[in-house]
Amino acid sequence: MATRTLGIAALLLLLVPTAVAHAAPEPARAPAPGAPQRAALAKPDVNLPSGWRESSDLLVTGAGDQDGFHLHVAREKDAFAWSTLATLNGGMREAGTWTGSVCLTGSGRYAVAVYAPAAATNKPALMNAGGLAAVVDVRTGATRRLPGRYSLAYFNPACGPGDRVLLTRAIGVDQQKTDLIGVAAGTATITETRRIDAQLTTPAAGPDGDFGIVRGALVKVDKGGALSTVGRPGGRPYAVRVTGGGAIDLLTVQQQAGGERAVAYRYADGKQRRVGDAARTDLELFGLSDGRNALVGDVSGISKGLDDLATFYAGRNPVAVSRQGHLLALSAAAQQRQATPSMRVTVQATRTGAVSSGDVTRTGLAAADVLSNEIEPEEQPLPADPGLPECAIPRNSLRHQVLQPSANQIEWAVDLAVQGRLTVQRPANYLKTGLPAYTPQGLFPLPANSPRVPAQLFLAILAQETNLYQGSWHGVPGDVVNPLVSDYYGIRADPDGEIEKVAFASADCGYGVSQVTDGMRVGSTKFNNTQRVAIATDYAANIAAGLQILVEKWNQLQTAGVTVNNNDPRYIENWFLAVWGYNSGIYPRNGSNPYGVGWFNNPANPTYPANRQPFLRVSKDDAAVPSRWPYPEKIMGWAEVPQWQWIDPLVKYSKPLFGSDTGDKLTLPGRYQFCGPVNNCSATQPANPCPAVNSTCWWHGYTSWLESNSQKEFATENLVYPVGSAEPPLIRTYPTACTPFSGPPGTLVVDDLTSSAENVLCSGSQAWGGKFTLRIGYPSGYLWTDYAAVDLHQISGYFGHAWFTHAYDPEVTYPQGGVAKNYHQVVGTWTPNITTAGTYEIVAHLPSHGANIPEATYLIDPNSGLGEPWKCKINQQAVTEWEDHWVHLGTYPLRPGARVQLDNMIQNATGTVDIAYDAIAFVPKPSGGHNCRDTVS
Repeated sequence: MATRTLGIAALLLLLVPTAVAHAAPEPARAPAPGAPQRAALAKPDVNLPSGWRESSDLLVTGAGDQDGFHLHVAREKDAFAWSTLATLNGGMREAGTWTGSVCLTGSGRYAVAVYAPAAATNKPALMNAGGLAAVVDVRTGATRRLPGRYSLAYFNPACGPGDRVLLTRAIGVDQQKTDLIGVAAGTATITETRRIDAQLTTPAAGPDGDFGIVRGALVKVDKGGALSTVGRPGGRPYAVRVTGGGAIDLLTVQQQAGGERAVAYRYADGKQRRVGDAARTDLELFGLSDGRNALVGDVSGISKGLDDLATFYAGRNPVAVSRQGHLLALSAAAQQRQATPSMRVTVQATRTGAVSSGDVTRTGLAAADVLSNEIEPEEQPLPADPGLPECAIPRNSLRHQVLQPSANQIEWAVDLAVQGRLTVQRPANYLKTGLPAYTPQGLFPLPANSPRVPAQLFLAILAQETNLYQGSWHGVPGDVVNPLVSDYYGIRADPDGEIEKVAFASADCGYGVSQVTDGMRVGSTKFNNTQRVAIATDYAANIAAGLQILVEKWNQLQTAGVTVNNNDPRYIENWFLAVWGYNSGIYPRNGSNPYGVGWFNNPANPTYPANRQPFLRVSKDDAAVPSRWPYPEKIMGWAEVPQWQWIDPLVKYSKPLFGSDTGDKLTLPGRYQFCGPVNNCSATQPANPCPAVNSTCWWHGYTSWLESNSQKEFATENLVYPVGSAEPPLIRTYPTACTPFSGPPGTLVVDDLTSSAENVLCSGSQAWGGKFTLRIGYPSGYLWTDYAAVDLHQISGYFGHAWFTHAYDPEVTYPQGGVAKNYHQVVGTWTPNITTAGTYEIVAHLPSHGANIPEATYLIDPNSGLGEPWKCKINQQAVTEWEDHWVHLGTYPLRPGARVQLDNMIQNATGTVDIAYDAIAFVPKPSGGHNCRDTVS
């Protein structure tokens, strides 16, 4: 297998979102228990059934953002007002945007979710078996995580009519086997795991057994994992549910006289009944209370008369239905840049059809999921030695700061790179890295046989992989941040899946906007030090390196004789196979063995719903659930619908130039385009497109989905920046704080930078009047230090730089041993160069973002620990939101050796708010002075 060398973001740490860019998280203030956060439905007396105030009907849905995958509940008795039920992130706060799926058990008591960082959907291994799972009590919000990893598939999890739930895990690179896992939601325990010797999709738990789809047939799975066929509905099944009475409802896409249709079937008493049909994309199947099912969408062609099968009309397919069917959630997605975290939701009352939309304010975070632990704290094992970092360019290094680019700069670099003219001169010591002068494509030139890569095609890859970010997702355009590294720490689980540990040897080491992996490990000789540092810190150099890798994939296909359409690389559609192989590998020719591209990303693979629309074409909310599409379809979606960055003004890259016959859309292959004798996949038998589900399913050869292959049917690149264009200005989200602090003679400014030579953002200099240190982990320097470093980040602040981390309750016990203080403590110490005792007014600088802890306690030690320190509690965000500002810590008599300290250990904190360490000024004040928390004029 020709493995991909451009690193794919992993289910670990330090990833970036695949949705829109956002500002740093806002403070989370917990609401009163059960307090609604928004009344979702207006005029409830009109739109809801009578007696709604006493109703037990409720709806649960999920939305992911940078804090985790949030479950929200709306109860009819509150007019379907919303509240946050739980926040799920597996304790991983640094993983970028999260995605997931959730279902409600038949009793309505438990919500079960499978979730992961959205960037995990870029890696086949994590799509197959990289999701976390948790059970949440809907009445109390109590959350229990299940051990193990699960598929990130649209049908996972699958709740039955009772409190039994099925989870799946795909086994093998070609998904040739499936683990079917039974879960008792009431106890959050796994009751059985069955290894099925086939690819099983759309599982369904029933009162007398479990069911699913295998090779297009509806099958029953016995206790040992053996299969027996129940029916063969034909077409491509995409939804299965069992009623409380044991009847099975199924939806499948079938080719009919007028085109493809979604057809509904009922299996009961040994008989198959056709219930009706609708357009291919207009019908979905959900579970209701009392063991009933519901068909939702265009139900005009659905037969009535089945008491346990309700029908609800909806203009578009919903994402969730309330237990009694009184409310449909048509869409629900987190808003990525808001003053307060929120979810945008659109709902429909089934009684009247009334539709309303609005933002559900998330004013608090429920406790994150934690695995249950039966070992007493004193008996718990200490963490294993994580080893030494394997990724060549470190995090939290002042010599490796990244200036986060804006989308216009990314587009400029791509436009010039595809022309082989990304030769902007980077001067010596660019970004204070100490490197010699270089040009991006001087370091990483295109090969002599390079095809012309369409600019929008490569921009689409960057959008899907990293949201156009070169640095950590914690920084918005204009910030200085850590390099973006997919899985720097190699976080992994123990074999039982219950303990997350730092394990550097498992790190992925994908760097920057194009996630360059190969050559970025310690000891690799593929790149020299200049190339590695440039890849990690300079977006233009990273793009030049990443483009080399994409070109390599095209050339591998040419060598293997695998082509599509007219094979002209100018056309975006002709890169479908190259990005397919870019994600899941290209298998080279090797005698008579199978070769080409694998089964995982084949559009015919039933891992992806047969009724899906093209990615992003109908709704931008598709970006919140990327696991529903194979990778090449996602890339074509980002090429057709450019990704946007929420900065002012709104910035996004340009659309391609569409052919005159395309209707301003890309011309995409059909689901069975890559089916034929070479991979045992038949478009004429869509129910069973790849019977073997192994290497014989790999596709190679030639196919075309364009009738005439004329230019009018293709999309081509749209270059905004011609050869010779200067690098465009950075569009900053926030202004920089480059004005030196002004004080009377004797003022001492202690910054978190050790010298002006480390300042990437600001010109000029500031006299440094003391020493700043960070101590991470407790005890410092022990094995805990690596865990505390995971939480530590660089961001813009006074004179261009600050540090921030998250606040934790110090005494919370962790399953892997120790308490939160051991793993997460970060202490900042500012020691001014005071030579003579005197009175000083102390003023602390706070950055515009990355600082939102409501009570940061500064300890003012007047004489090097010889007495009890004073305390000043500051709301780090309250003074002026979204702007850098100074706050008074008070006026104190200080002696030589005096210092100020700030600790991130806060009682009852849960790691959901940020605490910043920036500059502090010590101003001589013979008389008068301000008190703690006085407003700075």
